[in-house]
Amino acid sequence: MSHPEILIVGAGFMGRAAAYFFRNHPNGPFPVLLSDRDEAVLDSAEQFLGQGNYVNTMRVDVTHGNSLLRGLTGIRVCLSCVPHFFNPVVARACMQLGVSYVDLGMNPDITDKILAMDEEAKTRNAAFVPDTGFSPGLTNILVWELVNRFKKCESVQLWAGGLPQKPIGPLNYTQFFSIHGLVNEYFEDAREIRDGKLVTVPSLSDEETVEFPGIGTFESFVTSGGTSTLPQSLQGKVNRLSYKTMRYPGHLAALQNLRDLGLAERQPYMFGECSVSPRDMLVRVLEAKLPKRVPDMVLLRVLARGDGGREEKIELTVKHDAKSGLSAMEQLTGFSAAAAALAVYQGKVSPGAHTQELVIPFAWIREQLGNFGIKL
Repeated sequence: MSHPEILIVGAGFMGRAAAYFFRNHPNGPFPVLLSDRDEAVLDSAEQFLGQGNYVNTMRVDVTHGNSLLRGLTGIRVCLSCVPHFFNPVVARACMQLGVSYVDLGMNPDITDKILAMDEEAKTRNAAFVPDTGFSPGLTNILVWELVNRFKKCESVQLWAGGLPQKPIGPLNYTQFFSIHGLVNEYFEDAREIRDGKLVTVPSLSDEETVEFPGIGTFESFVTSGGTSTLPQSLQGKVNRLSYKTMRYPGHLAALQNLRDLGLAERQPYMFGECSVSPRDMLVRVLEAKLPKRVPDMVLLRVLARGDGGREEKIELTVKHDAKSGLSAMEQLTGFSAAAAALAVYQGKVSPGAHTQELVIPFAWIREQLGNFGIKL
């Protein structure tokens, strides 16, 4: 096997799915280096993927600069699958070495900082593309595709949800991806376009009932991060852009109660000689208590209106794949991010820092996901 030129940082749910994409790609396999700071996580990924099968593993701690720089040695493209708050550290190390960079995003403020590296990335001959998972990520590309099917698009609405196939546990929910990312979605403000203007909207607001025939009826509500860079990309093009997360009934009320109890706060409390924030404690409790590896499904509806009332719609339902062992969320998030990284690796994205919807074509993502049985 040739020396890997693609580094995946973070070997959890999405990192191992991305490695699966590269190893099983019909035009591959593409050798990758899969890294994590937790040996147990690496061991689990190795058991899932199979040792030495075009996937090398290496312990890399992104909080230690030398460890990260060693992992990046000889690498052309880095895909960051670590929690969003580590992304600036990974991006800065990539910039230092002139390595192209792709991430899963999920925090608009951090994404803004990475996009601000545009000129520096050009001088380093590196392409930086943040927010490339499922939502944000794939949804950006689908929205851009629908908007451009109109002469004049008036509005775009998105509803998306990763859900257990059956409600389970006190929140009717299970753990599909980073709990840090989940909590960020629930408690940070969202960005939308209303009446043609960029606005911020509180998460956990604007509850709405959504039905997917043959699947079920769900509650939906505003969450942060799902629109990603679309409000900026679509300003002046649409009058309305909204994004809502779908959950089983009762989930929203439980989250609002947690918020109202102060468990979303970042200000630390003292417990004897220890200091901990309610939000950090909530993350740890959810990580410990939410069920894992439960058969899941991902539902998506993107609805665009324009040209005097005409509608264009994309709907998608993906379920846990028993054959590969990958969850629906792993497939859509890990594969979408890997497809973006592959585009960068193959030179399809020019140097600079880019919003994904402007540089990853719909035809590309449709082909790449189609290779794995996901039809758009």
